[in-house]
Amino acid sequence: MPHSMAAELRRLGIGKKIRALRESKDMDLDDLAARLGLSRVLLGQIESDVVPPTVATLLNLSKLLGVGMDHFFAETESTGKYEITRPNERLAVHHDNLAGTGRLAYNYESLAYRLAKKHMEPFFVEFEVTAEPGEALSHDGEEFVHVLDGEIEFRLGDDVIRLQAGDSFYFYANVPHSIRGVTGKPRALFVLYPYNA
Repeated sequence: MPHSMAAELRRLGIGKKIRALRESKDMDLDDLAARLGLSRVLLGQIESDVVPPTVATLLNLSKLLGVGMDHFFAETESTGKYEITRPNERLAVHHDNLAGTGRLAYNYESLAYRLAKKHMEPFFVEFEVTAEPGEALSHDGEEFVHVLDGEIEFRLGDDVIRLQAGDSFYFYANVPHSIRGVTGKPRALFVLYPYNA
């Protein structure tokens, strides 16, 4: 990424938007953190734009706070019938692996962040190769993954699934799942269909 993670987070203002929505619903930090299954400290860091939220956290936030995921990325929403996102227009979030936290290092780019009221959320995701997967996460909805490069490992419940370039995978996201990059430069297209978005 051309900017530091801190500068990028401040530019996107995702944390500021989360705090404003939470406060507009008269929810305190502890209540929202408990509903998300996050620690108060971590949610506070997300709201302060110190730590970026995972895609799963954003999906859960959008449901709890009554907005679409596009709310967190777009400065202005489009109510048109389509959206074109050029490579230089993608909104990228770098998610570092913080030692001892079980959080996976990856970059994700929102590919259709301006179009309001859509039912699917497409992302381009690049993973770092790691020995262990990140913590298992779950959220309402369904996910489709198409691997573009490298090899990715999913742990879905008790199942371990390895996917290589060209493989596709569709699953119900309420099953706890974790992901790791295995070999090469793991890159994939993710399309999320959050229920009740």
